[in-house]
Amino acid sequence: MSQVDRTEDKPDRGSSPFAAWLVIAAAVSFTLWRSAKGAVADPEQFDLMTATMQGRFLIGFEALWQRSAGNTVDKKYLFRQAKQSLDHNTYAQRLRFVVLAGEFMGPAEALEQLRILDDEYRRRRGDPPPEDRETAQLLERLFILRQRDPPALDQFVERDRDELRRRLDWFGELALVPEGANEGDARARFMASALRITVAFAVVALVMFGLALGGLISFIALGVLWFLGRLKGGLGTGSARGAIYAETFALYMVSFLGLSKAGRYLLDAFEIRQGTLALSGIVASASLLALLWPVCRGIPWHLVCRDIGWTRGRGWGKDALAGIGGYALALSMLPLSLIAMTILTKLRDVLGFGPDEFGPSNAPGHPIVFAVKESAWWVWLEVLFVACIVAPVVEETMFRGVLYRHLREASSHWKPALSVAFSAVAVSFVFAIIHPQGMLAVPALMGLAFAFALVREWRVSLFPAMVSHSLNNAVTTLMLYLMLS
Repeated sequence: MSQVDRTEDKPDRGSSPFAAWLVIAAAVSFTLWRSAKGAVADPEQFDLMTATMQGRFLIGFEALWQRSAGNTVDKKYLFRQAKQSLDHNTYAQRLRFVVLAGEFMGPAEALEQLRILDDEYRRRRGDPPPEDRETAQLLERLFILRQRDPPALDQFVERDRDELRRRLDWFGELALVPEGANEGDARARFMASALRITVAFAVVALVMFGLALGGLISFIALGVLWFLGRLKGGLGTGSARGAIYAETFALYMVSFLGLSKAGRYLLDAFEIRQGTLALSGIVASASLLALLWPVCRGIPWHLVCRDIGWTRGRGWGKDALAGIGGYALALSMLPLSLIAMTILTKLRDVLGFGPDEFGPSNAPGHPIVFAVKESAWWVWLEVLFVACIVAPVVEETMFRGVLYRHLREASSHWKPALSVAFSAVAVSFVFAIIHPQGMLAVPALMGLAFAFALVREWRVSLFPAMVSHSLNNAVTTLMLYLMLS
C-alpha cells in the first residue's frame, strides 16, 4: 500500500482515541438497549407482512407453473412449502396458512387445519385472541360454503366479505376467489397480479445472482493480482492525523442519536404526519456537521476531504462502474452471511432465547418496511430519498470514510493485508450492530459493509462505496415494494 502525501501534515496533538472509543462504546450500548425489545416497533405486523410476501410468491409460482405447464402444478409441494413458511408464530399468521391450505388442497384441508390450530392453541395458551377467533369463524363459514357442489359463495354476505378482506388483507381476497367457483374474472385478475409480481421478482433475483457470481469471480481475480503485486491502488497510510477521526466518529454517534431524538420530539410536538420520513432523513444529514471537528482542531478542510474520501477519485464513470462491482461483491458474500445467520438462529433457540411458540418470530427486519407498504407515491419517494441518498452519503462518510481512516492509520504499522482486514471487519461490526434489524441480521449487514470497505480501500474515493450502498438499498426497497404493493 502506498504512503500518503505528508505535505501539510501536522502531529495529532491532544487527541485521545481511547476516550473517543469509550464514547463510541457507550453510544453503541445505548443503541442496543434502545432496540432491545425488538427490531421493529410491531414484530407481529412485520411477521404478517413477511407472510404476505411469502404467500404472494407461492401463488405467483402456482400461476406461472399453470401458465407454462398447463394444470400439472404439484399442489402438494406448494402446500408443504406454505406449511413450512407460515404454519408457525402467532395465531393470526397461522390463519394465513389456513387460507393457503384451502387454495392448494381444498376447503376440507383448510377446515382440518383450522381445527388443528384451535386445538393446539387452546391446549397450550387457552382461549385464542378474540379478534383472531372471530376471523377463524369467518373462514370456517366460508370454507363450509366452498365445500358444497357447486360452491355456495353467494351465501357469504357482502358484510362478511368486507370484514374478511379487512382482517386478512391479501389473504382474505385469495380466500374469496377460489379456483372453480363463480368468481372467474376476479380469480383471473388476482392470479395475473400474483404472476406479474413473481415474474418481476424472479427477474430481479436472476440479475442479482448473475451479479453475485461475477462479484465472486472478480474478487478472486483481484486477490490473485494483489498477491502477484500487479494490483495498483489502495488507501495511503502514514498520516499523523488518524486519532482525530476517532473523536470525529464519536461526535457523529452522539450527535446522530441526539438529532434523531430531537427530530422525533419536534415531529410529535407539532403533530407533523406528512413527510416525516424525509424530514427525519434531513435531520440525520445534519450529523455530518461532525466533520467540522478536525477543522476546529487545525486540520485544513481539503486535507479532511482527502482523508475521508470526499474526492473525485479516478473519474466519475470508472468509479460508478467500480461501485456496481462493489455491489456485486457484496451479493457474493450473502450466502456466507445467511449461513452465519442460520447458525445464530439455531444457537439462540438452543439457549432458550427464541420466540414463544405462538408469539412473533422476532426475525430481523427494518422499520422502513412499514413505510414501503404505504401506497402513496410521495411515501415511496421519501423511502427512496432516505434509503438511496441520505443513508449512503451519511453512513459511507462516517463509517468507511472517518472510522475506516482512523483504524487504517492506527494499524498502519501492521502488514497491509492484516491492516485492511482488521479495519474492514471492525468498521463492519460497528456498522451492523447499530442497525435496527437486530443481532440476527449482523452477519448479513457485516457482509455488505465489508464489501463497501474493500471498495473504499481499492478506489480511495468514497463515491464508489456510496454507489454500492445506494444500489443495495434501491434493489431491496424495490423488491419489498413489488411484494407488498
